[in-house]
Amino acid sequence: MSSRIAPGLSALLWDVDGTLTDTTALITESLDFTYRKNFGRTLPDSEMRALIGTPLRMQIRVFGEPEEFGVEPQAAMEDFVQHYERNKARERILEPVVALLIRGKREGLPTVLVTSKNHEELRNTLPRLQIADYVDFAVTADDVQNPKPDPEGLKQALCRLGISGQSAVFIGDTVHDMRAARLAGVRGIGVTWGAATRAQLEMEDPATICESPQNLEALLFVHASSKHE
Repeated sequence: MSSRIAPGLSALLWDVDGTLTDTTALITESLDFTYRKNFGRTLPDSEMRALIGTPLRMQIRVFGEPEEFGVEPQAAMEDFVQHYERNKARERILEPVVALLIRGKREGLPTVLVTSKNHEELRNTLPRLQIADYVDFAVTADDVQNPKPDPEGLKQALCRLGISGQSAVFIGDTVHDMRAARLAGVRGIGVTWGAATRAQLEMEDPATICESPQNLEALLFVHASSKHE
């Protein structure tokens, strides 16, 4: 059966970690490894989960400047990336969600990734997602001065697309995603299969929250026949 995009929607903006991939446990484990190796300490799991959605360059500064511990920031970031990549088999691609990204692009919607991954991290992950042909461009943590929850990345995406915030949605799994969407004037769609709970997402006043890929599909796409019902 044919389908159309939900009315008034001009572009889909997507987060990556926790939204298109199930990576929460792998990220927290990689942070734990990096913290213990470089700083001789770590954080509770809940606090590491709360850091997901912020750039790696900020995550390695949670205890202060790395230089204060005799650590080069780049070396700490490489420790994280290398640990993550050694365990990349545990990076589970959420195929039903990826299918929605591809479907949106095939049906004519500009599609953009707005991620807190840096260039290296995204370069590693993107081939595994197999969506390069369906993404117009990506805005990474390396492309902005002020990363999420600041709205700079989303505003940059809107500017490049030449559209207003209210004609796009940003789909993400963290409070940082939803706060950035709200501040950018973009409709935020929080998903509960990532780092944040529904209650945490609700605190950032998203446009809506989806509990499953099926919920998200119903929100983004409607059958053409429904126009006549």
